[in-house]
Amino acid sequence: MMVPTVVGITGGVVLAAGLARTASRAAISNRARRLRPPRSLLPPRVSAVIAAALARADLELAPEAALRWLALAIGVAAWFSMVMAPPLLVPSVLGAVVGGPVGLRLRCRHADRAARAALPGALDHVVAQLRAGGTVIEALAERPGPLRPDFGRMDARLAIGASLEHVLEQWSVERPVPGVRAAAGALCMVTTMGGSAATALEGVIQSLRNDDAAMGEANALSAQARVSALVVGAAPLAYLVFATATDPASSRVLVSTGVGRICLAVGIGLEVVAAVWMRTLLGSPA
Repeated sequence: MMVPTVVGITGGVVLAAGLARTASRAAISNRARRLRPPRSLLPPRVSAVIAAALARADLELAPEAALRWLALAIGVAAWFSMVMAPPLLVPSVLGAVVGGPVGLRLRCRHADRAARAALPGALDHVVAQLRAGGTVIEALAERPGPLRPDFGRMDARLAIGASLEHVLEQWSVERPVPGVRAAAGALCMVTTMGGSAATALEGVIQSLRNDDAAMGEANALSAQARVSALVVGAAPLAYLVFATATDPASSRVLVSTGVGRICLAVGIGLEVVAAVWMRTLLGSPA
């Protein structure tokens, strides 16, 4: 009677120890799996391009999440077209497909303009910190504003051991805005030479402000031309939407007949060509 009891107790202790060891290994494996970056379903090059565009647009989204939002927008556009105006199903879906990259591009341009406008003020803050005995890293870490996402990525790279020179070079690649490369080079020089180079950095700041003044004057002079181009370019599309909403039968010809499809495709193509042409004529270096 004693022997089976001892065997049972010993077996229970061994089994409990084995289960505890297995649970510990499973917990370690789960923690390691959470630390491991998620596996991307996209090709590495495509994922890198999308991630760079999202970072430039200051959007904290993974490439897969951005594509899911685009798919949702396409589905919503298709559903509304089927309910409201079935003849516009194909144009609506194509518009949603094209609208995602175009919207991301516009967001990138907006973020670039905001970053460029905030650049002289950020460099002024760096100069003030250097004259007070601070460092470039401390000055960038404390600066709020439109450049904060850029500086946040720079702080993250510095935290994992990257040099400030490499971080600034990467910043000039990720934010291809006139003035950023000059600012990155000036900050590298200040990091190497110390506070004695603050005067040279002030010269870069003055040059950036002079460029901003010239660009503002050019934009003011071309404002009327840009508004006219927008009105002329949007008028045909607005009329197409209005005609479809008020008289669906008239627009059904555009998608139900061969001649109508050709006319619709040629019209949209001419709109795109005209938009690119007017943008080229009115475009600015900024």
